[in-house]
Amino acid sequence: MKLGRRVGWMTAGFALALFSVTLVLTLVARHSQAQWTRLLSVETEAVATLQELVRAQNSFRRQVAPDDRRAVEKYRAVEQLLERPALRQIEILRLRERVASYRWRLGATPLRLQRVTRAVALRELEASSNRVTVEAQRVIESRRDAIAAKVPELEWATNAMMRTGIAVAWIVFILYAAAAARLKRSVVRPIRELALAAEKIRLGDLSAKVPLAGDEEIYTLAKDFGLMAEELKARARTDELTGLANFRSFRERIDQEIDLSNRFGHEFGVLVLDLDHFKKYNDKYGHLAGNDALQRVARVIREAVRTVDFPARYGGEEFAVIAPRTDATALRNVAERIRICIEKLPAPADGTTLTISGGAAIYPSDGATAEALFQAADQRLYLAKSEGRNRIVIVTPPRVVQSAG
Repeated sequence: MKLGRRVGWMTAGFALALFSVTLVLTLVARHSQAQWTRLLSVETEAVATLQELVRAQNSFRRQVAPDDRRAVEKYRAVEQLLERPALRQIEILRLRERVASYRWRLGATPLRLQRVTRAVALRELEASSNRVTVEAQRVIESRRDAIAAKVPELEWATNAMMRTGIAVAWIVFILYAAAAARLKRSVVRPIRELALAAEKIRLGDLSAKVPLAGDEEIYTLAKDFGLMAEELKARARTDELTGLANFRSFRERIDQEIDLSNRFGHEFGVLVLDLDHFKKYNDKYGHLAGNDALQRVARVIREAVRTVDFPARYGGEEFAVIAPRTDATALRNVAERIRICIEKLPAPADGTTLTISGGAAIYPSDGATAEALFQAADQRLYLAKSEGRNRIVIVTPPRVVQSAG
């Protein structure tokens, strides 16, 4: 996945998660608020109406005479309190019955006064009124108990909403942290490794490796950087003019061959070559012609050596060849093939023919170290120069043969 797309998906996912959490918490909060509103409005209004009914009932009983012919009509103001919307939503059937009973006795009192004493009639009417107020007080207490019973439930719902919100927030945080860790692993870490590799290469460590990982952009960058590092490494070990390995690469390779020779016990040869009278060639034909001569000689050396051999430009007009797993005879054959091919190399229009001299050495008989081996080959190169040039000098140690007798 591309980096921009991944960041976009992460941002969209985080925003969607936050929006979902906010929406859910808002809906739950609204539901809880609606319950509280109903509890505080309806129930409280019902209790207030019942309390008003009790006050109205007591006031009516004190102010209206029982033998008043219009008492029933005046009592309708008290009865109308039962029709309030708040009382229609609760169970007050028994209270309605008590109020209806009181109204009936109130209407029947003027007639009963003709048959019973006034004290008896008033006592019965007082008892009926008390039953109304007692029932109203009972309903008031029941509604207060209902409110008290609902408060823990609403508190639990509120706490549950808070716990749910916290849990969801933690889940979102964990998911975002996981996505951030994934982004760090696929983006930040590869970039850091890329920077470290670039720093190592800047300091001269061309063996630095860049792992191919991360998103498409980081992967492409690491791949291109790796190719660039390989190209830089190849250029650092390659002579720019001739395309052969340079002195640094030659020294690394000879150390490797010494290690292999010590480990497996086989010989290898080193051949040091130098163009004859090349300074005069440069002075006479110019440096451009000299560079062309070096390139032509390098091509000849590359074609004349074996596939396992390692040719290099040692410096200036000097070349060197490492011949693995070889003896003096095989090394001489390689060296002579190079010399003859260069001698037969056609002269360009702005130059002349070239010849080359060389000295060879075999490890470990001619030297136990790279310096000693190269010094031996270099001494034989100067010997070839002193003997007339255009020749290869290879001195092999005499072999002692013991007779069977």
